[in-house]
Amino acid sequence: MSSTTKAPVGRPRRYDEESVLEALTALFWRQGYTQTSMADIVEASGVHKPSLYRTFGSKEELFTKVLHRYLDQRMSMFTDLIEGVGEGAGAVHRFLEAFEADSLSERGRDGCLMVMASNELRGRLPGYDFATDYRGRMREVLGLLVARATPDADAALAATRTDLLTTCLLGLHVILRSGAGAEEVHRYLAALHATVDTW
Repeated sequence: MSSTTKAPVGRPRRYDEESVLEALTALFWRQGYTQTSMADIVEASGVHKPSLYRTFGSKEELFTKVLHRYLDQRMSMFTDLIEGVGEGAGAVHRFLEAFEADSLSERGRDGCLMVMASNELRGRLPGYDFATDYRGRMREVLGLLVARATPDADAALAATRTDLLTTCLLGLHVILRSGAGAEEVHRYLAALHATVDTW
């Protein structure tokens, strides 16, 4: 070997980081943060503990990465949906219909990972106030929906409508996590549809 050629340091990574985060998102969503041990994380990811620590850091740092990734995906999904629902009050109705369908899907029945983690950890991890981040980004995205639905509303009225949607959808995630059935979820959303009819 030439003196100028460096040997590789450590073993090459043999796993896909995104696949690991996807598996661990499902694990934390199912069990919660506190009830998930490092042994659970190793088993679910198929990655040895030293490799996990090298790539993701501590359990808290790993969970922070999981939450950032989940939130980015969730807000991207909402944004894409809003761009496809058209304009006027009908846009909100179509968004709510899509929200209901997603909520009653197999994965959606577990509610929202951010809400679950907020209840368990009071919305904070070291260095990341994730509950505040989530509420803020949710409100920002729903503000886009309100702007498309009622473009002539003044700023105060648009803000009130955005706050209403944000509060209702966050609350529905809590209700879903608590095991509410499809009929109950539909009833709450029907009340929100009726409110939107007055806009």
